[in-house]
Order: sequence, then C-alpha cells, then structure tokens
Amino acid sequence: MNPDQLRAYKIQKSRAFNAKSRELRLRDKEKKQTADQQGNLQGNQPDDNLTLQDLMDIYETLDTKMDIIQTKLETIMENKLYEPLETKMDIIQNKLETIIENKISEETFKTKLENNTLLPQFKPIFFA
Repeated sequence: MNPDQLRAYKIQKSRAFNAKSRELRLRDKEKKQTADQQGNLQGNQPDDNLTLQDLMDIYETLDTKMDIIQTKLETIMENKLYEPLETKMDIIQNKLETIIENKISEETFKTKLENNTLLPQFKPIFFA
C-alpha cells in the first residue's frame, strides 16, 4: 500500500468509526425519546417541537452520511481514474525504456560492426 492509499484508508476507517459512534448515540437518544414519549402519552400531551440538541443530532447524522458518501466517491474516483492511468503510464514508460535500450544496443552493434571489433581478429600465420 502506498502512502496515499494508506492515508485514504485511515481517513475512511476514522470516518466510519465516527459515523458508527454517532449512530449509536442517536439510537440511544431515540430510545430515550421513545420512552419519554410513551410516558407523556400516558400522562401528558407529546411535545412535537424539536430542541436544538435534536437538530444538532440530525445535523451530525446527515454530516456523517455525507462524509461516508464523499469517502466512497473519492475511493471510486481514485480507483477508476488514477490507478489505470498510472498502470498505463508504467507500461508506456517500460516500453520506452526497452526501445531506448534496444536502440542503444543496436547502435553499439553497428559501431562494433563498422569498426570490425565484433568478430575476433585473426592474424595470418606463416609457416616456414
């Protein structure tokens, strides 16, 4: 995992943990409100007005869901756009390096062939 992927993974896990924590807090609050409303139904009229804390909890829930959606969207975008592009760029770079190496080898071969250093030099042997 490269550093960017690790950072994205940590952010995603942190956001998921925070979302789960908020969700659990909201469930507890809903249970409490349900219990309070049942008590109110038995004795008093239920209060339909939302308190500031209720609004803040709703806002936190929506914010958490937006964070999760944004994280998933970023992950999808990174996977769909960047990784294939990097892979293609790596393939192109490797092919280019191979072409350059082959070209250098070809030029070296031609130079040796022109200088006649490619084949071993034979010196004539004279018998007396």
